[in-house]
Amino acid sequence: MSFKISCQGATSVKTFVDFLWHKLTPAVSDTIWGKMAPKIAGDMRATCPAFNGNRANLEKHVLISLAENENFDDYWEYIHNPESFFRNYIQRHIERYCSEQKSNKIKTFLKISVDDIKNAILSAIHESTAISKDKSSTASGWLDLFCDHLGSKLNFPRKDLVSIEHQEIKDIEFLKEAMSEALDPAMIKVEQECLSKPVEDMVHEIQKMLSEHLCGCWNQCPFCGAICTNTIPNHDGDHSVPFHRPQAVRGWKWIKTDHFMIDYCTSLVASDCYFILNDGLKTPHKTYRQAGGEYATWSITPDTSTQTYWKWFVCHFRKELEEKYQKKFTGRGEIPHAWTNITKQNVLDDLEK
Repeated sequence: MSFKISCQGATSVKTFVDFLWHKLTPAVSDTIWGKMAPKIAGDMRATCPAFNGNRANLEKHVLISLAENENFDDYWEYIHNPESFFRNYIQRHIERYCSEQKSNKIKTFLKISVDDIKNAILSAIHESTAISKDKSSTASGWLDLFCDHLGSKLNFPRKDLVSIEHQEIKDIEFLKEAMSEALDPAMIKVEQECLSKPVEDMVHEIQKMLSEHLCGCWNQCPFCGAICTNTIPNHDGDHSVPFHRPQAVRGWKWIKTDHFMIDYCTSLVASDCYFILNDGLKTPHKTYRQAGGEYATWSITPDTSTQTYWKWFVCHFRKELEEKYQKKFTGRGEIPHAWTNITKQNVLDDLEK
């Protein structure tokens, strides 16, 4: 008779454990997979030079990549749609990282997450059993303790277990053993399921995390297109950059000619030159803010410092710029001979300083 009762108790515990693991396994899988994107984003910030600093550091690597590839279409996208270009740049890096790391780092991150959850569940099993034995708790009481102990470590709603909370469990110690015995097979199953998931599904989430970390103000100088270097998207005060570009980069020309302007914004604001907008408003560069709109939001101070980068760019892509903007590097827009001596290596060395 006692053997029959014992068998009935074992069957009851097995039913209870099977149901609990049926609910636990997908929750564990979702929790582990949910931690993968932040882990990958964090590792990329730590190990990828382009992502281990601020937006200015990222832009340096973008400019290096553009120069190395020498693709004018990429430059055009960067100059005219910098925010989307940066996001695409980040996405390409993530896709390459995931492709290269799928068999090693990502597997290691997964193993660490599985072990962390496994230890948390094992601890919850033992702690809940120890307390239940002291209090002579019911199955419902054990489940309460078990879910409370897991807490924020696992997204596992207690309400999903109402159908077994009234089950009679006379041997709490046997429940602990049955739950512990099922732990390893369940974790192996979870790890295999996660490894079979396409890592590409995480790319958008990782991109969002890195983009938020590396975002800033995307406002561009209305003359040369240089991107405001403020790290706050909707910052107070004026937009500004440490270095402007030759205005030909954005297609500006001298009035009543088809000659490119190769002058820098910082030298023009110290000159007696003026510019005319589409509405015919004639404004001296010295008082460019009076043009209103985006012109009034930029701080451009007279300065003679320039970068070699955009001088090299203008020389290297002279033909493409002339065809794209239908203007010429002639007359007042003649490219100085000194610019033509700048090499790509000069540009790359300058960026690395």
